[in-house]
Amino acid sequence: MAYEFPASRSEDIANLARTASGFLVDWDGCCALGNTLVPAAADFLRANQKRTAIVSNNSTCTPEDFLEILACNEIQLDRNQIVLAGMEALKRATDFTGAKVMVLGDPHMRGAAKKMGLDLTQEDADVIVLLRDRRFTYRRLERAVNSLTRGAHLIVANPDSTHPGKDGGLKPETGALLAAIRACVKLDETKWDIVGKPSPHLFRMGCQALDLSPDQLVMLGDNPATDLAGAKALGIKAILTSAKSPDVFETLLQAR
Repeated sequence: MAYEFPASRSEDIANLARTASGFLVDWDGCCALGNTLVPAAADFLRANQKRTAIVSNNSTCTPEDFLEILACNEIQLDRNQIVLAGMEALKRATDFTGAKVMVLGDPHMRGAAKKMGLDLTQEDADVIVLLRDRRFTYRRLERAVNSLTRGAHLIVANPDSTHPGKDGGLKPETGALLAAIRACVKLDETKWDIVGKPSPHLFRMGCQALDLSPDQLVMLGDNPATDLAGAKALGIKAILTSAKSPDVFETLLQAR
């Protein structure tokens, strides 16, 4: 079940909130723009710290980065309440014992990969982890597609093409880089998987973090194709909302 808000649905959303034991929330475009929390979302998270998990396709930050942002807004979540596609994609790469791993992502995330013990390489990789790489170049693309043609396994953090920016514009996402790879190699002939939403992994980790079953939760997100569709597939109720239209967060707070 998924609800789109406008005002005519406010009572439906309030009733849904009253029956929920916990919440899963998206980050980019839902709670925050450019990693700046919108006030209504901050109020909601502050009021629901013990029963909310952030379940985000973000692939440029670590949970520690999020904890710092939340702390600045007087919000205290445990580390396991922050589930990020980028970090989970790197963890997926640790399943490939002894593999040479190419991380297409920001230096910050390559640093996280090293801390996990991944053996990083810039070419001839056995595994490629595709994150939101803001320094993506022709040379990186060339190295990646040639590794794939030689049999490398591709791990994609998320399929999103864009997410909303703080200035009102669009920020190219991991899916846009995946499109460049797809233009060069036949993915149906390649070993690859997607870790982030709408795949079930992040949702399941959110359930585990809150020790709640899918039917006890409500998902809040701004992307029907990832947030809502992924939640619905697992039996999680979902509400479409946006950081630019905080009415849903205000309705949920009033329903407490």
